[in-house]
Amino acid sequence: MTSDLVRGSQALGELDFARLCREHGLPAPTRQSWRRTGRGSAFLDVEWPEFGVAVEIDGVHHLEAPVMVADALRQNHVVLERSTVLRIPNLGLRVAPAEFMQQVRRALVRGGWKPDEDVMRSGRGSGRSA
Repeated sequence: MTSDLVRGSQALGELDFARLCREHGLPAPTRQSWRRTGRGSAFLDVEWPEFGVAVEIDGVHHLEAPVMVADALRQNHVVLERSTVLRIPNLGLRVAPAEFMQQVRRALVRGGWKPDEDVMRSGRGSGRSA
């Protein structure tokens, strides 16, 4: 957990997501990825820029109207830059983690990630590199 905090996780949901990435053998993402938008700067919770995939982990505060608008504007900006943005509610990490992580895996593969090559590059048989 400490290493996840050092790497940039800023909320419990992001810590859960980092753990799930490792458990599901996904590559390590960039955390708190900075972007310049039409409204200034924004941070994405996690991103794999080399595969054009970002994931936003949404806690309950994302249901507040001003936050929803900011989230939509940020997501639209990133999508218009040709990246895939997946949104995962914190609750989803608890009640349907396998389904959400399968969606992340599919997005990464669609973006060019090759799980077998990632395992070979890391030198580990488990493929866990997150």
